[in-house]
Amino acid sequence: MRRRNKCKPRIIPQQDKRICGCICFCQLVIVLSGVSLIYLTVAIYVPSYRAFRSGFQEKPVMCQTTNTSMINNCSWASCGEWCLTRTSGFCPQIHATARQNGTIVTLVNCTSFNTSECPPINFNTLKRYNCNNGTECALLKGVFNCSLGHCSNLSQIYDFHDCYYKADGFTVDSDKDNAKLNGYFECKGSKCTKIKRVFNCHRICKDNISSEAKNVFITIGDRVHQTRCEAAYATTKANGNDEGEKIEPTQFWKYKKDEVMMISCHTIEHFENNETLRATDCINGTIFDTKVIPQPYATFRQFWNLTGKHSYVVDPTNRFVPSQKSLTIYNHSRLYINLDGCVNTLKGECFSFLLSHGGDGGNQVAASRYVCYYNKVSSQIY
Repeated sequence: MRRRNKCKPRIIPQQDKRICGCICFCQLVIVLSGVSLIYLTVAIYVPSYRAFRSGFQEKPVMCQTTNTSMINNCSWASCGEWCLTRTSGFCPQIHATARQNGTIVTLVNCTSFNTSECPPINFNTLKRYNCNNGTECALLKGVFNCSLGHCSNLSQIYDFHDCYYKADGFTVDSDKDNAKLNGYFECKGSKCTKIKRVFNCHRICKDNISSEAKNVFITIGDRVHQTRCEAAYATTKANGNDEGEKIEPTQFWKYKKDEVMMISCHTIEHFENNETLRATDCINGTIFDTKVIPQPYATFRQFWNLTGKHSYVVDPTNRFVPSQKSLTIYNHSRLYINLDGCVNTLKGECFSFLLSHGGDGGNQVAASRYVCYYNKVSSQIY
């Protein structure tokens, strides 16, 4: 029998291969171009168009957080992860005050420069007790924050000796009913009593503020810079809630015996070579009598209690070291991370934004202070 001839593979001409390759390449370019066009429209073109037409002032101003709250299923959020869905779950709402920038101040002939800090509380550093583990909580003493039997010792960070709180709730035996340990408790041995009402106590600060031979105190966040200077000059002038202007160095303060100047600024530079300090966004300059300041050092609590005890303000005209009130644009405004109030990076930007902008001054922690943009028509700030 004759063998059947096997079908030979069909040979595609070389020119047909080139045509197919060109068609596939063109289709790939069309698909990628379409996807890129859609993405760029949503992610870049539309936001840019909105930004150009938003009416926001080009020059930034200063904002300070006044209130931060966390609400579930909120109608608006300062920052939301992923813009294509409605914000739910993690829902920070930040309100802030917006004001014009303070002045730039230069202090001359400054010696004995020192810095003290009372950093915000880091709950991750607290000693934790697992009351579900045998008799680990049999010898507790102090005030604790508990969750499902796991308790953190708040006595490490708060001074409860001079703080009013009342343990007036039910009593739990931490050895037997440890699952009921949820909330704040005052514990003595294994007996823990619930604290029903929220308390506000001073946090423990390890540093003290040196006051001996110091006549200038500059507060920046949770830091206090102390020094001894002869004079202070302003290189910018405030103009109320309108934009300020640059000026020739103008002296607004000179050292006087038995007087101390305190101001609040945003940043500071120390030039040791010529004994000069340069501070930006300076506001609320006040003069204190040295008699009201503890010597030779003051605790942070004593320093905070000096508020309102000044003799007079440095600049009654509010031009060289203005009061915050004279610069205020909006007293209470919603703060957003951007025009959309959301981000698409999924890298935890909203959590970082909350940490850097969410400090509202609670628990004696300095309120967050940052650069922002405002609209003259709308009170929203970004």
